[in-house]
Amino acid sequence: MNTLEKMETFIVLAECGSFTESAKRLFCSQPTISHHIQQLEELFESPLVQRSGKQVQLTRQGEILLRYAKQISNLVEEVAVELKRISEQERVLSVYVSNYIAGYFFSDILNEFHTILPHKPLEINTYCYSDLIRCFQEGRTHYALMPIYPEDDYIRKNFETSVLFEEELLLILPVDHPLAKRRLLYARDLHNETVLLPKSEYLQQYVINHLSSRQVKTRFLQMSNFETIKQAVKSRHGIAFLPSGAVKEELKRGELVNVPVSSLQIRRQNGFVFRKNAELSQADRAFCQNVEQYLRTV
Repeated sequence: MNTLEKMETFIVLAECGSFTESAKRLFCSQPTISHHIQQLEELFESPLVQRSGKQVQLTRQGEILLRYAKQISNLVEEVAVELKRISEQERVLSVYVSNYIAGYFFSDILNEFHTILPHKPLEINTYCYSDLIRCFQEGRTHYALMPIYPEDDYIRKNFETSVLFEEELLLILPVDHPLAKRRLLYARDLHNETVLLPKSEYLQQYVINHLSSRQVKTRFLQMSNFETIKQAVKSRHGIAFLPSGAVKEELKRGELVNVPVSSLQIRRQNGFVFRKNAELSQADRAFCQNVEQYLRTV
């Protein structure tokens, strides 16, 4: 039995406080437990436990070893998780993408990808912006295709960004709105309108700040996603500032109307966010290059 396994025996003994209970938990004999502890004491040349009747107490040296043994055990578990993650990545290319980009740009990207790596299984994980941040924090991915907000301190400090395209948030109106027939609007025209906002905190703030800077007094109503907002605009529940890619088809079919607002232009960047110093696999790099070639032409 190696030293790591003996350390695990020692941790169990410290938790149980009994050779008998430790043997039951580890499905071995009491002499085996005693032998492991003896070998550790010989290895570290220190007494680690002392018996008091049927109970076992750690010596001062044992307390120190227990602290380090737990750290070692945690590190071994972390290594196992990381190695498993890498192994899974080698079998399946798992990519993380914002709901917006996945919903409005990804069909063409996927077609191109399968011609480059036809035998590589691809797993697409789609999330809203805040959930992508959580994926980064939990170590589930080292990169993502998503909106880029310079105001996000966490991203700015820990990640590198590659902007692939920038788009305008267009003012979207229902076709029968009184302002829909105008060629150009002014900020004052939006007074007392209900502006529908998505859940994204940063996108909300973008819109609110731009309108506030021009002293536009509007009502704000939050909705879950762009699709819900578009339906609400069609039903005349309000107006909205939406990314051009999200409304391209509706504008083409004449289901919604876009009217520019003089001196009011709201733009958003989209692209890759990479964890600093992260190593990407060959398949990851091929995917990123393919996406970059496509989106830079959007």
